[in-house]
Amino acid sequence: MGKHKTPAEREIALRVGARIRQLREVQHISQIHLATDIGIRAGPLGWIEKGKHLPSGRVLYRIAKQLNVRLDDLFQETDVWQPSAPAVTDTTPTMLPPCDMNAPTESVKAAHIVCQSVADRLAELEKFCGSAKVSELPLCTPVVATEAGAESLAGWVRQRLGVGDAVVSDYLELLEDAGLRMVFLDMPDGCSTFSGYDHVNRNACIFLNIRLKKQPELLVYRLAFELGRIYWYTCKQFGTDAAALVPSGETALDEASFAHRFAAAFLMPAPTLQKVVGQLKLAPKAWSWDLLLRFKKRYGVSAQCMAMRLQSLKLSWSDKQKKSPRYFLFKDELDAYAAENGANAEPGGSRSQLTMNGALCTLMLCAEQVEGRDQKALNAIKRVLRQACVKLDA
Repeated sequence: MGKHKTPAEREIALRVGARIRQLREVQHISQIHLATDIGIRAGPLGWIEKGKHLPSGRVLYRIAKQLNVRLDDLFQETDVWQPSAPAVTDTTPTMLPPCDMNAPTESVKAAHIVCQSVADRLAELEKFCGSAKVSELPLCTPVVATEAGAESLAGWVRQRLGVGDAVVSDYLELLEDAGLRMVFLDMPDGCSTFSGYDHVNRNACIFLNIRLKKQPELLVYRLAFELGRIYWYTCKQFGTDAAALVPSGETALDEASFAHRFAAAFLMPAPTLQKVVGQLKLAPKAWSWDLLLRFKKRYGVSAQCMAMRLQSLKLSWSDKQKKSPRYFLFKDELDAYAAENGANAEPGGSRSQLTMNGALCTLMLCAEQVEGRDQKALNAIKRVLRQACVKLDA
């Protein structure tokens, strides 16, 4: 280890140092802990991360091993967050560039590193157990990027899942039973969900922030939102651009708008809502606050989602919509409730919390029972999952 002497060496040292620091921080490893593991003091590691020193090959190898990355990952010239998709021959899931997210850029980059690492280990775990990887739910189908297209796709997905227009109590379990990979882990501030598509096995990974467990309505919505994004992505990558399928005269939706519409239609099927409202003979202006909360509790969504869905189906109406099309029934009441109780508070109470990492825990237990396999490989997988704060005690 020594000081760099040329501009090129300085550039490499700065790049490597920044990469080490980023990888260490997103995996929640302290500088002292990493230094101890690689056999040096925290001071020299601090100089490395600041780009003051370029470490020797032996030290770099130890750092890469402890951070669970390849040695050349420490020398990447481009950002670790790559919006462009790799070739379909890649064996690891492609992380979808996030949309409809206000997270800081650095948080998105950090979430990408963590989720990609977890996705790779999950694939190794499935291989270790010899379990099925292909999703029973087809994830490649032509998509028309309109409101009607999103509604139609949501209905088709529900039919393929065998639930039709019925109310579902646990969408997480429903999608896990269909073979999709769901992982709860600790994400950087501002990131709630992330997703990736596995080209080889035609499957998907949806990553959810463990903090969403305290907001089950938001968790379920973001789960459906990411599923809608996956369909948008596969259509664009392997079929026809979703926007190119829009019939003449109809309005095209962008990716985020399409995913939002899909999520609403998937969680609150139009046929069921229309049937129930028709049976009750509810006029669009006849809704009460208590009735709204009754409906939202039945479907397990937030009061705001239910109010906006009723409006989109023209089942409810507020006179203030004449002034602003973005206004929806009981918007003022919902804003006042959030101001008084906090943005994450849910009027009428929240739905029951969903089990975190249930399928992953089952897979891990099966892996532990495999005889004649190298347990060191399994322990390495567990270590990466622990570093990403993936809880395996469900």
